[in-house]
Amino acid sequence: MEFSDPKQAARLYEEYSHVRGFEFVEYLPSHRKISDVDIVHLDSMRQVGISIPKIYESIAAQAGGFNRVSFTKRDMYNEVRRQRALQNGDVNAALRALANASRIDDRMFWRYEVGVGNHMCDLFWSDGRSQEDYKLFGDVLAFDATYGRNKYNLPVIVFSGVNHHMQTCVFGTAMVSCESQSSYVWVLTKFLECMGGKPPTAVITDGDRSMHIAIQQVFPEAHHRLCAWHLIRNATTNVCNPRFTSLFRHCMLADFEVEEFEMHWQAMVEECGTSDHEWVKDLYTKKSSWATAYIRGSFFAGIRTTSRCESLHANLGRFVEKRYGVLDFVTNFQRCVDFLRDNEDELEFRSSYGTPVIQTQFPELEKSDALCYTREIFVRYRESLKRLVRVTIVECIEADDICVYITQKYRRPDRTWNVTQNSSQDTFHCTCLRMESFGLPCVHIIAVLVRLDITSLPNSLVLPRWSKIARMDLCRDRVCNPHIDPEATYRARIRALLQHCKQRFAKVACMREEDYKTYCQKVVHETNMLEIKNGLQCQATSTHSVPWEGGVKDPIGVRTKGTGRGNEPAGSRGIKRRRCSTCGVLGHRRTRCPNGPTPSRQCAQEPDIHPSTETFETASLNPFRNDTTF
Repeated sequence: MEFSDPKQAARLYEEYSHVRGFEFVEYLPSHRKISDVDIVHLDSMRQVGISIPKIYESIAAQAGGFNRVSFTKRDMYNEVRRQRALQNGDVNAALRALANASRIDDRMFWRYEVGVGNHMCDLFWSDGRSQEDYKLFGDVLAFDATYGRNKYNLPVIVFSGVNHHMQTCVFGTAMVSCESQSSYVWVLTKFLECMGGKPPTAVITDGDRSMHIAIQQVFPEAHHRLCAWHLIRNATTNVCNPRFTSLFRHCMLADFEVEEFEMHWQAMVEECGTSDHEWVKDLYTKKSSWATAYIRGSFFAGIRTTSRCESLHANLGRFVEKRYGVLDFVTNFQRCVDFLRDNEDELEFRSSYGTPVIQTQFPELEKSDALCYTREIFVRYRESLKRLVRVTIVECIEADDICVYITQKYRRPDRTWNVTQNSSQDTFHCTCLRMESFGLPCVHIIAVLVRLDITSLPNSLVLPRWSKIARMDLCRDRVCNPHIDPEATYRARIRALLQHCKQRFAKVACMREEDYKTYCQKVVHETNMLEIKNGLQCQATSTHSVPWEGGVKDPIGVRTKGTGRGNEPAGSRGIKRRRCSTCGVLGHRRTRCPNGPTPSRQCAQEPDIHPSTETFETASLNPFRNDTTF
């Protein structure tokens, strides 16, 4: 074929390419491919919870447009599906991930239990840092179950406590098939095994009966405290009397003596007429689990409710979603834990550097204590220093090494507290029991220290868990025995090399076309040489996994306590069958009813329209009609 000019040839080629669809060649399967670098990019961004459409937009922005990306979003979904297929199921992939973590962290602990049909029903795991936290701050344990955090609707139990910055720290996590007594016993038993057999001294829960029985069985010596917020809510629901709720809250939280509590309780039930109320009587039998008068003297680190658990669950919602399986939940939950630990490191820095501004009339005592406590604990301790001017010592009784100071509040001669000093052991004890309950000296003990002209707290009044040096051994272990993840190191190298090429090399090499062609050839040549030289090593480096041959099946979706129909697992409701609107029988529509349509509906279904007219109007509105044939 001959052309008169180049424009004619170009025009013919454009028409031919349009007919053949050359502009859509990038959508052909033969032209679509996800490179290894893009797969690493995809995996790393999915690990931080970024959705695939957002990842695709990010790659397109880096490539200079969507038309410059060598694959589609569907290819990315297929790659994720392919990886999941190679993992032999969701649970097996999660267990393999925990096994890989055990290779990096030798203290990683994880256990699982299977049920009928070899389906996983319970899972518990805790890393080395969590176990170290429990050794330091595991005297008080709080846990609660949360729902809607995975696609199987399995309840998630997070064991948490309070560190030396009054911040929530995670000790372990569990997924259970149901909130039964046996499930809680299994989880608590594995938790105790993980922590070397060391039980907590105090446990705080929401009052679930199965949970309470399991705690009595596994932690018989622990002081079990019920959540104050849940008790107030239950009082509002069961009694339905605002006056009772107000008085009950005062009885529960006020700093009464036992005799005072009994007097106020009796007055409350008589005033509200709840002496014979079954819920109130059952609540009174559990008073040692919620009344401050009976709890005072037991260390609870200032925790009265499970609000920290609720806050942790709310924070968890930023990292996990209901559509996540077990593998995605385990991976993204670790991100949540790492986020909390990063916040703790920042608080550690703030406590280590800088000195708080002096705000009291006792600068020597305030300065020395600021060097001892963390910033958050010192702020709470300083409140006692500020209230010191309202406390006076009215009497001092001495006997050998024991000295008893009788203190009272300003203009409150009816309330006195006795502070006992043992000079030989350098110990102090107050009848208010604040030191035993919270771990900080009360204002009465501080008044005695000022009376004795002591400028720093004795060691007996400094609880190690609140001090700045609480994590000294852990920091030393981080420096001496750092844990290095080879897979994370491999991904970090890729990101560092890509970042270096984008920031400097690519900008300089693309300024001139001849430089661009020259360095492209060099990069391709050097890449081929490296693949020949280190091809096997690169493949080994990019796959750091422990073989896992377990045939554990994915868990079965469950319906948890208190959930409505909206939270039922997919497929549990069944298929809603159709009902005929003519005869009312299930299984068919009115258009297929054997009795035929009703006369009125029959007239409505058969309008008086000429067939040829109806066909013509329909054809004229059809955009796919071929007008070349008649």
